[in-house]
Amino acid sequence: MNKNGKTGGERPARLIDVARLADVSRATAARALGGYGLVNEETRARVAAAARELNYSANVVARAMRAGSTLTIGVVVADISNSFFSYATRAIIDTAAHAGYQTLVLNTDDDLNKEVDAVRVLLEKRVDGLIVVPSSPTKYDHLVLDSDLAKPLVLLDRRVKNFDAVTACTDDRSGANAAVELFLERGHKHIGLLVATAAAHGTEATQPNGVVSTVLDRVSGALDAFAGNENPAPIIRYSRSELGASREAALELLAQRPRPTAILATNEEMALGVLAACGELGLSIGSDVSLISFDDSPWAKVIAPAVSVIRRPVYELGYAAVTALIREIKGEGRPASIELPTQLIDRYSVANLLKQ
Repeated sequence: MNKNGKTGGERPARLIDVARLADVSRATAARALGGYGLVNEETRARVAAAARELNYSANVVARAMRAGSTLTIGVVVADISNSFFSYATRAIIDTAAHAGYQTLVLNTDDDLNKEVDAVRVLLEKRVDGLIVVPSSPTKYDHLVLDSDLAKPLVLLDRRVKNFDAVTACTDDRSGANAAVELFLERGHKHIGLLVATAAAHGTEATQPNGVVSTVLDRVSGALDAFAGNENPAPIIRYSRSELGASREAALELLAQRPRPTAILATNEEMALGVLAACGELGLSIGSDVSLISFDDSPWAKVIAPAVSVIRRPVYELGYAAVTALIREIKGEGRPASIELPTQLIDRYSVANLLKQ
């Protein structure tokens, strides 16, 4: 590329060329040239110098500013420490950056008030669109203005009742159904469900109010497997997604008589609670207690025995969510909602009682 802003093929310099010369991301270059967002003075000067050297005309940035665009996407997650949400967020950040967008991420701890505040902050920062993991199964007023969406929006991992929004989810109902079917095929009659939900107060035997759609899908899928057979209904315990709480819930589940021989854990924290409780009680996973967990966490492959899981395509889900959002931001039409399939990975944690 020469100093007249032409490449070897005589095309005009582009924003990405300026970004590369200044050693910054495309989104940072856009903010520096457009005079908006958070860019330190040294970076702003370096980008300006690169633009001058390449004789770059910031028409793309100018158009974005005239249209009110900041090339920024806001992401509101329920629990960034949860590996599912951290992997999905990584996919969103990577994909957005490749498309020239910066990502602002806020965490809510699955608290509706924090979610409302997070959305307000992101709207004040003039984000071009939002990806939100909703903490309530029914409340969405903070996401609309005058009956219309406040910004282009994709709901990640969860649906909100009676809210016509684009969603990006996995087929958790089928995943839970496949897990319980495997238990039943291998002769397990006494099955427990350890269900993670922020709506729980301590360990609860009945479903608490405010359970999000993902949790409902997993419980419904598990119960579907019992339809039409003579096996006793599963024993269900609901608990918050924290190791101490999940351990207590698992201990209570394992104290039932007859004791469950198989447990479906609806996330990795619940599975870790089962492992902790079994260790405390002197029970062996894969022989005394069979276990299947949602999400294929790295530890599930390396412990002995390796834990069978319902794998969700987490990175692909984040990619699909932000790709759909960017299409809507660019005015390419409202995308359809997304549901990606899950996969049951059968390792060594489910005993075959029919062979014993």
